[in-house]
Amino acid sequence: MNLVGRLKSGWTSLKFIRVGLGSLILYSAIESGQVSGIILGGLFTIFSLFTDGVCCAGGGCYTPVNKNNSSTPENIDYEELGSK
Repeated sequence: MNLVGRLKSGWTSLKFIRVGLGSLILYSAIESGQVSGIILGGLFTIFSLFTDGVCCAGGGCYTPVNKNNSSTPENIDYEELGSK
């Protein structure tokens, strides 16, 4: 997905909050002249703009479920282990 598509997609209330907080950090750091705060606020704002904020939102960390697996075992043999 291109950058413009990432900016336009996924706008939820949490994304608005993350962008707002990142912008607040950035504005406060620019106003007080702190370089480390400007870098930190810029990182927070950029990350919140270009990411969904959720690790598995795109389905990247899920394994596919095989729905065609119709072979279910009829009889399951259990073996009792030694009891105390």
